[in-house]
Amino acid sequence: METLALAPAEESARDTSWETRERTSQDASPAPAKGPLNGLATLALAYGTLSVIGALIPPVRTVTGTIPVPALVLGVTGWANAHRMDGAGRKQALAGLATGLTGLVLTLCTL
Repeated sequence: METLALAPAEESARDTSWETRERTSQDASPAPAKGPLNGLATLALAYGTLSVIGALIPPVRTVTGTIPVPALVLGVTGWANAHRMDGAGRKQALAGLATGLTGLVLTLCTL
């Protein structure tokens, strides 16, 4: 079997086109990586929002009366988790604490 050798001009042209294709594929920006998610902070915000809504509607208050307590607990643990995760979900945990505390105060005031 014979191996065909390329002429030097063809070989350099082939290498250049390959390098050009490589560079253009490297220039394309990849999709940004998502950071870590803090599920406890998200739950704290959801529970806090439900506690505020539940405190303002009397028929719903009988069902959602104790939701502010888990919202506060999840907010504190989400806040602690955020410190370990380089701040991921810190604002959500703070919002969960605020809405949980607001829901607790509203529930106690409207009893």
